[in-house]
Amino acid sequence: MKNKWLPMTKIQLMGLFGINKAKNSADPAIKRKTAGGLAALAIVGAVMIFYIVLIAVSFCKQGIGQHLPALTIALTSLITLLFSLLYGCSSLFAMKDYDLVMSMPVTKRDILISRLLCSYIANLAFALGVTLPCLVVLFAMDGFSAAVLAVTLVGAVFAPLVPMAIATLISALLTALTAGFKYKNLLQSLLGIIVFAGAMVASFSISFSANAEQQIDMNAMFRLLVMNIYPPALLIEMTLDGAIWAIFVFIGASALIAALFILILSLGYRKIHDALTAKSAGSKYNAEKIRASSAFAALVRREFKRLFTCSAYLLNSLSGTLLLLVAGIALLFVDVPSALAQMQLLTDQTARLVYAGFGILIFCAGMSCPSASALSLEGSSRGQLFVLPLSARKILAAKAMPGFLINTAAGWFTSVIFAVKIGAGPLGWITLLVSVPLFCAFSALFGSFLNVKFPKYDWTNEIQAVKQSIPVMIAVFGSMVLGFAVILLGLFLGFWIVLAADILCIVCSAAFWLHFKRVKLFV
Repeated sequence: MKNKWLPMTKIQLMGLFGINKAKNSADPAIKRKTAGGLAALAIVGAVMIFYIVLIAVSFCKQGIGQHLPALTIALTSLITLLFSLLYGCSSLFAMKDYDLVMSMPVTKRDILISRLLCSYIANLAFALGVTLPCLVVLFAMDGFSAAVLAVTLVGAVFAPLVPMAIATLISALLTALTAGFKYKNLLQSLLGIIVFAGAMVASFSISFSANAEQQIDMNAMFRLLVMNIYPPALLIEMTLDGAIWAIFVFIGASALIAALFILILSLGYRKIHDALTAKSAGSKYNAEKIRASSAFAALVRREFKRLFTCSAYLLNSLSGTLLLLVAGIALLFVDVPSALAQMQLLTDQTARLVYAGFGILIFCAGMSCPSASALSLEGSSRGQLFVLPLSARKILAAKAMPGFLINTAAGWFTSVIFAVKIGAGPLGWITLLVSVPLFCAFSALFGSFLNVKFPKYDWTNEIQAVKQSIPVMIAVFGSMVLGFAVILLGLFLGFWIVLAADILCIVCSAAFWLHFKRVKLFV
C-alpha cells in the first residue's frame, strides 16, 4: 500500500478508547467496560454541548450572532493550543514501541503523519463539537445562510493545524533546551509550567484590562478572544463581511505551516527521539543512613516522585491546579468591588457569589486528577506493585494522596484570597474551607475508582494513559459539568447548592472507600 500512514492512523484511532481491544476480545467484561466508558463520555459531551448552546443563545439575544463563526474558530484554536502544549511532543517521538515501529517498512514521514493525523482528528472532533451547536443556534435564531455554513465548517477543518504545529514546536524546543541535563524531566516540567502560567497570566491581564473599560458582555468576550488573543480568526469574520480572499489566506497559511512543520520534523525525527529518551549520566553513590517509614508513606513518596519527574504526567494532571493558583494570584491585583458593579448583580446574588465561586474551584481542581491515570502508569511493571504485601485499598489511597494534598492546598490558597476580596461572611468562610477538602477527596478517590474500572496498561507512551484514557476524560469533563452547575445554581440557591455538593462528595467518597476493600488488583 502506497499510503502506509492510513492504516497506521486507523490502528492508533481504534486504540484510543480501547475499541480495538474490545472488538477483538472474547471477554464480555472488556466489551462492557469499553461501552460503558464511551457512554459516559457521550453523556458528558452532551452536557458540555448544552453549555455551548447557552453561550450561543446569549450571543444571538444580544444581536451579535454574526460574530459566532469567528468566535468558535478562535475558541477551538486556543483550546487546541493549550491541550497540545500539555500533550507535548513525546507522543510523536518517545514511544515505547519506537524500535518496533522503526523496523517496519515505513518511512519516518509516514510515522509522523499518522501520529499527527491521530491528534488532528481528536482536535477536529472537539472543534466540530463546538462549531455545529453554535451554527444550529445561529440558524435557528437569525436564519440560515449557506455562506456562513460553508465558511465556518471550512474554518473548523483547518483551525487545529496551526495551534498543533506551534504547540509541538514549543514542546520540541523545551526538550532541546533540557536535553543532556541530569534532571531534564524536572526541568521540562518547570519550563512547561512557566509557559502554561505565562499564557494564563497574559489571558487574565488582557481580560481584566478589557473589563476595566467596558461592561462585561458577550461582545467583550468576542473582542477578547478574537481581536486580542487569536487575531487569525478575524479572517473568518472578514470573509463573511465580503472579503472572499480572506478564507483562502486562512486555508493556505494553515496548510503551508502544517506541511513545513511535518517536513522539518521528519528530517530531525531520530535526533528528537534520542533527545527525549536519552538517559542522564548516573551520579556517584553515597551511602546514607536508611530512614524507616511505613509502606504507605513509601508509596505516597513514590507517587509524588513520579508526578514531578514525568513532565507529561505533571502538566496534564495538574493543569487545573495551575490555573487555580494563577486565578488566585490574579485576584490580588483586581478591584473586585468595581468588577462586581460592572456585572450588575442583584444584592442577594452578590451575597451568594461566594457559593458560586466554589463551582470555579470544582471546575479547576476537577481538571487535575492524577489518580485517574496513576494506576495505568504502572503499565507492564505493575506486577512489582501488585505482589507487595499491601491491600488494594492502601495502594489506591496512596495513588489518590498527591492529587488530594496538592488540590486542597491550592484550593485553600485561592479560596482565602477570594473570600477576602468579596468580603465573605462567616458562613461563606466556613463553607469554602470545609468544602475544599471534601471535594478534593472525592475527586482523588473518584479518579482511583475510574482507573480501577477502566485501566489502560497497554500504552506505548505516558500521554496515552494521562490524557487519552477513558478515566481521565470522565474525571475531567465530569468535574467541569459539576463545576458549571454549581456556578450557575450558586447564584440562585446559595449555600444550599454547596451543601448538596458536599453531601454528594461525602456519600460518594465513603462508597469508593468501601468499594476499594473488595478490589482485587491482578497482573
